[in-house]
Amino acid sequence: MSETECLKQLQSYRFAAYDMLLYLDTHPTDKKAFAMYKELVEKMNKLKMEYEKNYGPLTPFSAAKFGEFTWLEGPWPWEKEANA
Repeated sequence: MSETECLKQLQSYRFAAYDMLLYLDTHPTDKKAFAMYKELVEKMNKLKMEYEKNYGPLTPFSAAKFGEFTWLEGPWPWEKEANA
């Protein structure tokens, strides 16, 4: 999967998980919805790990697991897209 495809898929999972979270705010006992939310979060986290393994940290918080703080080194994610 290309970097752009991976980011788009990650954004889709994040959006869907957040949307499900909003639903759960008003329907906290819906077990099926919670299971869907949990599945989306797991997929999102797995894809985030895959992205960062291949392309570097997505946030300054995830930069810590790389052993050094390289978050400020370029190109930034939006610069990668423009230069691709």
